[in-house]
Amino acid sequence: MARSPLILAALAKDAVPQFDFAQVKHLDAGQSGAFDAALLTAKSGEHFVVRMANSPTAGTELEAEIRALKCFSSLVRQNLPFQIGQLVGDTKDSDGERALVFDFVYGNSIELSRVDPVSGLTASIAFAIAAIHNLPHELVQKSGFPELDPQQNLKYRIMELDRAAQTGKVPPILLQRWETALEDSSMFRYQPTVVHGAINGHSVLELDGKVSGVLHWSGLRISDPAEDLAWVLGGATTELAKSVIARYFEARPVADVNLWSRALLYSELELARWLLHGYSQGSQEIIEDAVGMLLVLTEEVESGKAERIAAAPLATEIAQQRRAEQATSNPVKNDELF
Repeated sequence: MARSPLILAALAKDAVPQFDFAQVKHLDAGQSGAFDAALLTAKSGEHFVVRMANSPTAGTELEAEIRALKCFSSLVRQNLPFQIGQLVGDTKDSDGERALVFDFVYGNSIELSRVDPVSGLTASIAFAIAAIHNLPHELVQKSGFPELDPQQNLKYRIMELDRAAQTGKVPPILLQRWETALEDSSMFRYQPTVVHGAINGHSVLELDGKVSGVLHWSGLRISDPAEDLAWVLGGATTELAKSVIARYFEARPVADVNLWSRALLYSELELARWLLHGYSQGSQEIIEDAVGMLLVLTEEVESGKAERIAAAPLATEIAQQRRAEQATSNPVKNDELF
């Protein structure tokens, strides 16, 4: 049973007694009911979020997010082009469950279908993701977050696909498509970076036409930068995806040219992951939802509408174009890129 906003507000008051809350309302955390959350307004006008996990798995995720947020020093935060939440207090309820209070990160969730490919928001999305990937590895390593090199990442993806195949719910044409892509070792020659691990329309917020904040850092790790771009390849129009990737290369010219292909692959493998999540939760609703999306993708592959996944000439074309522009143009200041 979901906790009421009033119960969450009472726990928040216990966690941060220095604040007097004048208003509380339910907050949709956008995480499939894994957490209860409420938005609190203090008499000072400040806003806070109180969150509680609804399962041991969600509790582990919340603990990981706290560790991740502690990685970001004031200096690191100041140099990022967006805001990151910060833990301001915590307490436990009568059952020993933790209630955590964070400062509120202002912004709205992003619907890629409404983003103009030539807008400032498109550039801001690309630069925000690139800023995460440009963070020093030491920031993550010192806190013990996972590190996956290309071989480890590939092994993990193959194991995940094998598990999905064992459900019998993945159409053979998709299994063949994904297995062929995973066997193309040339696609997996990249330099690992810091990755967010859960980039989507709920974790990336926009305000006034630019990315204002990034939430949900529990998946922080060192891995393939293409993972954070899967959201764009899976949910954007081709025109928007090309624009985001092009601006991303502008911010990270060292990015490898097969970024596009791997991001596309990961976006499709998310459907298999969603299917596995349904089985792990024993949720027939999630399983049916995943199967429905797999069937839609199957139709696109069979009809030839789905892009081929391979060492991508499209990514090569974008990278070469951007690098040629940088080689022939005069140096510019960061603020001139927006």
